[in-house]
This record gives sequence, structure tokens and C-alpha cells, in this order.
Amino acid sequence: MKKTFSVKSLLVSMAIASSAAVSVAPATTQAGVTGNMGAVSTYVFRGLKQTGAAGQGGIDYESDSGFYLGTWASNVDEGDQGQNGMEIDAYGGWGGSFGGVDLGIGYIGYFYTNAFDDMYNELNLSVGFGGVTLAFNPGIYDAENSDGDSTTNYYNVNVSGDIGPISAELGYDDWDMSTGETKDGAVNTYLNLTYSRELFKSVDGSITYTGNWEEDADGDGYLQNYLILGISTTFDIK
Repeated sequence: MKKTFSVKSLLVSMAIASSAAVSVAPATTQAGVTGNMGAVSTYVFRGLKQTGAAGQGGIDYESDSGFYLGTWASNVDEGDQGQNGMEIDAYGGWGGSFGGVDLGIGYIGYFYTNAFDDMYNELNLSVGFGGVTLAFNPGIYDAENSDGDSTTNYYNVNVSGDIGPISAELGYDDWDMSTGETKDGAVNTYLNLTYSRELFKSVDGSITYTGNWEEDADGDGYLQNYLILGISTTFDIK
């Protein structure tokens, strides 16, 4: 997940074909192993562009008790030096419901090949009710730079929900500017609006509008807009 600042552009939103990969959500399916594959015209995660067209896919295991493990990967090419590589995510956690309230807790690690970026470690916490989910995702970015290793604290908070084939997510990312390297940016606020439908048996298509307002450390901001087409499929492995 590239980051938004000099280190790279920032951070699982929902698993909509346009935005990124993993989301912490209560378990609603039977135990088993599933796979997923897809492609997007632009890979944007939490409002921040990771690359143009991307092929993506992953494998997930979920138990009857709500515990899950998985991995997901995508090509990326918007690094600090324009280098390309692969993003490989590994995650696990638990999700369940109590009296109509959905709860989730998990961990995700973001890894990169070809020196595209350094590692991110993130805790995922969520609560949902009536089809609306609030998530809080604090994390630590481990960077290697000319002064040696350094860490930067950050967090993401977002609220999401859907009405029929339309889903929406409003999110906010914030970096601790008192730690780590000086960043080109400090915060960003983003909105995802997605329309999705089944195109063929087990094949879904989506179109997403993403608007992202980013502010740098001096308080200067600018708006970026994306229109993203996606296609994906999910299948049972066992």
C-alpha cells in the first residue's frame, strides 16, 4: 500500500474491485478456503493511487468460529523513484456478531518487492450495526533511510455501508509528523462511491468514483479524482 508522503502514497477498505484488498468484517460465510482474482483500471487505496491498471488476487481461510487468515497481492508502480514491484498483504483476525452488533479485530502487514516501499504493520478494529460499519486502523510504518531505520505512527478511520448495489466509504488518514521522516503530506480525506453488479455467473463488475483531498504539512491541499473500472471473481478452493 503505498503511502501518501515522501515515503509513498498511503494506505482493508472494503473488498470492492476498485479500492484495495482486505477488510475487517464479521464472519457471515461457512468455513472454508476461497480464492479471488480481479483487475482494475486504476489501483487506489484509501484515496491514494498505487498504480494504473492492476491485476490482483488472493486466498482466504475462514473458520466457523469467525477466525480468518489470508493473503492478497497486486502489482504496484508509483514508488518514490517510480519503481515497480508487488504489494503482498498478509492478514488474520476474528469477526462475529452479538445482539445485532458486528465486531471485528485483526492485523494486516503490507510487504513490497523491488524496494518499492518499506513495511507497514496495522491493527484493524471495527464495529457495525444496521449495515453501517465504523473502522479504526492504527499502524506503524517502518522506514529505512539515509539516517538509518525510523518508524512513523499513523491511523486510518472510515465509515462504510451500502444500499443495494451501491456502496460508500468515507475515510480519513493521519500521520504523526513528530516521528520518522518529514513527509510531503500530513493528512488526506477520501470518498469512495461504488456501483457493482454481477456480469456473468460468479463474475462481478464495478465502477467507482474516488475523490481524495490531501493536505501537506503546511496546510496546502488539493483534490484528486478517479473513475475506476473493476472486474472480479471469487471461487471455492475446497
